[in-house]
Amino acid sequence: MVEIDPYGNTASVGTETAALKRTHIGRFRHEGCWPGKVIEGEPVVFYSGHDSRNEYIYKFVSKAKWDPQDANRPGQDYDRLAIGSKYLDEGTLYVARFNADGSGDWLPLTPDATTQNGRPLWQALNLANERDLAGVIINTCDAADFMGATPMDRPEWGTVDPSSGEVYMTLTNNSKRTAEGTAATYTDGGSDIEALGAGYATAPVNAANPRPDNEGGQVIRWREPSPAGTNFEWEVFVFGAAENDPDNFSGLTELNQFASPDGLWYDDRGDGRGILWIETDNGYDNVTDYTNDQVLAVVPGNVSRGPGDKAVIDAADQAQLKRFAVGPNGCEVTGIFATPDKTSLFINIQHPGNWPADPDANVQDATVAIPKSGSVRARAATVVIRKRDGGEIAV
Repeated sequence: MVEIDPYGNTASVGTETAALKRTHIGRFRHEGCWPGKVIEGEPVVFYSGHDSRNEYIYKFVSKAKWDPQDANRPGQDYDRLAIGSKYLDEGTLYVARFNADGSGDWLPLTPDATTQNGRPLWQALNLANERDLAGVIINTCDAADFMGATPMDRPEWGTVDPSSGEVYMTLTNNSKRTAEGTAATYTDGGSDIEALGAGYATAPVNAANPRPDNEGGQVIRWREPSPAGTNFEWEVFVFGAAENDPDNFSGLTELNQFASPDGLWYDDRGDGRGILWIETDNGYDNVTDYTNDQVLAVVPGNVSRGPGDKAVIDAADQAQLKRFAVGPNGCEVTGIFATPDKTSLFINIQHPGNWPADPDANVQDATVAIPKSGSVRARAATVVIRKRDGGEIAV
């Protein structure tokens, strides 16, 4: 993860184009990084997922406690990257274990942590000594394997309700998820997760990822007693699926069926009116045969999980989960934000025809026709959506 100052004030670094690598957040295939709810006098936390099959969800907890004086200071010239360094250059990285009873544990990725087989983590990683934190961070994925984290269905985007602190994360799909009762296989071809580098090649279903060959994906949600805590409670918020799928656990209909949730944003409006926006990057034929990638919206405050429900959103909640916008053929809808007054919503359209126009050219001119086709190639774009009356966008 890399931090820049978009306002250009990087005095401590000495160049306006500098970027600082935030090493302590871990070394893996980050899809992004999202700050948790900030509370005065408490550590600052950042959540991130490893976008790969049967990989993990992580949390970084700062050593420094949050000082509101470090928030934005309009009209003042100050070193924002130095503030980032205060909270991101020292702390503890954790990986998540999702238990079958709906509880969860954050497992510390520190050299002296005890692995699931009872060894110190630094020994499991073949590090020099118990002080080699850099060795743990460089080998984040192996460290998480040894600690017994829960392999997930490709964690991608996260978002946090800034009022409640509840965290949402998309689990987009997993073609390497096998049925209950099957044995896990490992990337080294062996059978021992404690072998260095032996991450999961395939993994059987678990409570948080209960569907084999998961093409629909799901959104998971958890809540923590405090930002620095090491336990949490979790639930599946919604399952993606086609309307007629036998494992359509959220009861989706033709009006809101979706698959492969990817982008995610919690649009805080206060008074329980916050909107969760879900964007898709779908490759599941049962859904793509009906609709393109899309943006869906739901007010989480209007839905709740009942006894026996597999997810918060079920068949009784279909009027609450709404298809808001649909993209062009084959595109991915990704990236979302709104103006503070909530009258303009921005989304990105990642068009599949955007690249390459000419596979042999180093410079791609979007205004030049595609060779042999005569047509101008499709381009990615940022789209702004507004109501005709200029009012607040709501669902």
